[in-house]
Amino acid sequence: MPDQNTKIEQVWLQHFRRLPETVRMVAVAILGALIGLLTYEVIYFLNPFEPRAPSSWLLSFAIAVPRQYSLHRWLTFESNVPYVSHLGRAYLLYSTIAILTTGLNWLLVEHLGVAHRLAWLVCVTTTGVINLFALKPLVFGSHPKQVR
Repeated sequence: MPDQNTKIEQVWLQHFRRLPETVRMVAVAILGALIGLLTYEVIYFLNPFEPRAPSSWLLSFAIAVPRQYSLHRWLTFESNVPYVSHLGRAYLLYSTIAILTTGLNWLLVEHLGVAHRLAWLVCVTTTGVINLFALKPLVFGSHPKQVR
């Protein structure tokens, strides 16, 4: 049955890649956010450090970088750029976003008393908006062609 599963996956992938790039990017962002929420919840539950919400956000964000980069590389941009060097570019972009959103999370939770899950949602939405405009030109945009 592995052959049947492979065919189904290929057909699904072909249909998905026919969608406009922005739709694919949003779909991958939502998938990543759902996985990220699970990661965040586990880290938050186990995290003994204070401030708990911002430190949990930062750790879960760091874990998410290679996953999201790989998902966008495979599903959004179908990229053929060198993996490691462009993962490094992704880390630069995401490090900037991590600093901004960890500060935002800290402000929301520690100073404004916003619930940590709502602060997570605000931060992940902020990350998504920044990525919508910055990910392609800064991480995936400097290669001659995309594989179709």
